[in-house]
Amino acid sequence: MKKLLQNKTMIVLIVISVLLVGTTSFISALGYTSYVRNAIGIVLTPVQKGANYVFDSIEDIFSSKEDYKKLKEEYEEAKKLLAEQNALLAEAELALKENEELKNYLGIKTDASHVALENANVTGKQSGGHTNIITIDKGTYHGIKPGMPVIDKNGIVGKITETGLNWSKVTFITEPNVTVGVEVEGTGIKAVSKGSYTSSKEGLCLVTHFSEGASVSIGDRIVSSDESVLLPEGLLLGVVERVETDPATRELTAYVKPATNLTEVHSVMVITEYERAYE
Repeated sequence: MKKLLQNKTMIVLIVISVLLVGTTSFISALGYTSYVRNAIGIVLTPVQKGANYVFDSIEDIFSSKEDYKKLKEEYEEAKKLLAEQNALLAEAELALKENEELKNYLGIKTDASHVALENANVTGKQSGGHTNIITIDKGTYHGIKPGMPVIDKNGIVGKITETGLNWSKVTFITEPNVTVGVEVEGTGIKAVSKGSYTSSKEGLCLVTHFSEGASVSIGDRIVSSDESVLLPEGLLLGVVERVETDPATRELTAYVKPATNLTEVHSVMVITEYERAYE
């Protein structure tokens, strides 16, 4: 209502101004004396000023509308950009927090090594023949390369064996082509974990090549060794389920149940960078 009254007032002022200007011209054309024109001028001048103000205001309004529209567009664009930047920052902070929590959980000491992790979700499972494989939703676009170790919150899962732009295949530690340098936790006894077709069917890892004179018992925890090139020291592989001794060579073979339930794994972390600090 207020806006309507303002518009009507502006129109009235414009009409009055036009009429008065016309009246001045008409009087001049009739040849009235100067004092009459002066008197009329005294009356008309404030009105003409008001009319000029109205015309100037109209011009300013249209100009202001264009400026406002432009400013509003720039504001909306800036707000959108800020929202995108905040989203990226929040995502980066979350990833950093998850990585730090995982490192602490797994006992990875950041002051002793540099470890970079890429979180991923399992999108498919393949089980056929002699190989068990899962597909994850991260690939070369995320810096994933074949050979990179894969872990979860429980321990070692396997390694990357094939990659695409936004996917990768992970072969479990129970498979023959996955080898991990390990040791018996707390003893310094070194060994090598390598799957076999036979043990894979049981869902177990085959650990051999123990240090000479080693003693291994059921229930011992097998972890990644300090000599591992790809894995930080101390990541859990699993627990010894049974031990066999070759009658001829006296060589020990331990069958280890993986710490991670490989049939139920849903999310993993790929170790994309690992560099042990040497003194």
